[in-house]
Amino acid sequence: MSPAVAATASAIAASAVVSIHDLQHIQTDNSAPAEWKISALYTYPVKSCQPAALQESQVAATGLAYDRLWMLTDARSGRFVTQRQVSKLALVKVTINEADDTLGLSTEAMPTTLRLPLHPQLGRDLGEQFKVRVWYDDVFGRCCGKQANDWLTEFVGRPIRLLYKDPAAQRLVSRYLPAKEVCPEPPQSGFADVFPFHITTDVSLCDVNKHVPRPLEHRNFRPNIVLSAVDPDTLPYDEETWRRIEFSDDCGGRYWSMFVTSRTPRCTMPNVELETGAMSADREPMESLRKFRCVDPGKPTYVCFGMQAAPQRIGQTVRVGQSVFVRERGFHSLTESL
Repeated sequence: MSPAVAATASAIAASAVVSIHDLQHIQTDNSAPAEWKISALYTYPVKSCQPAALQESQVAATGLAYDRLWMLTDARSGRFVTQRQVSKLALVKVTINEADDTLGLSTEAMPTTLRLPLHPQLGRDLGEQFKVRVWYDDVFGRCCGKQANDWLTEFVGRPIRLLYKDPAAQRLVSRYLPAKEVCPEPPQSGFADVFPFHITTDVSLCDVNKHVPRPLEHRNFRPNIVLSAVDPDTLPYDEETWRRIEFSDDCGGRYWSMFVTSRTPRCTMPNVELETGAMSADREPMESLRKFRCVDPGKPTYVCFGMQAAPQRIGQTVRVGQSVFVRERGFHSLTESL
């Protein structure tokens, strides 16, 4: 990092508040763009259940194909249910079967596999509409029916209602957006916490694993896109300086952009042990992460790992092995909650 960049970073950390407009226009690196490769793609059809690994996917308005279009809610309170409340959701395997147009949910604790239509239709597969508060947004979903509710109720141990994101109701992201002239189509999301994309990198996970008592996987942090640096000397957390990245096409020629909007604050879900579905008794890795990953100047008490992102346009294709180039860099500061 140059002295000028370091001085600017210190000033931002001291003030702890930077306008989003200013952040969008800071560029700190005019050198040749760094190249990365997509090493993994994950979609999470059912929020808080296991991911499905993809080799490629079209970029939809709400992220990768099928990402967080289904979500569990408490049938009595109406609140959404995640691994924070029911850690054993980490054991629910989700299988995408495009050949017979089904989504399968299975776990060793259940004698049967729950099969849902992969592309449910209003009036045929989807029932009553429900409004659910997902953090700071009201999101509309449609009930997936008695069979799904009964299967999940039996597994969770309390009344559950499974919702599918209402196809007729948009959920626009309203915070940390690029300027409209840069990103004319406002990003959307399904039942994701905020943005349609979450990015992590191999080099940063490797560094994290030097500071925690047990090795972690990317799956602990639930990214959609995992990137590997082409340059072996790339430093950890380089992604925290990105503002815009470009994805190559099949021939390595034409590009399309994705805007990196903010760091990702972490909840307690990384503490869920993926093999057992139980919360770790020692509150790790979050206890260790709190010692060195409270790095955002705007929210200095938030543990952060990974970056939120939004595509410039939809309909493009991402695939494992694809080249990604860092085109613009700048500083990030969470001036309001995600």
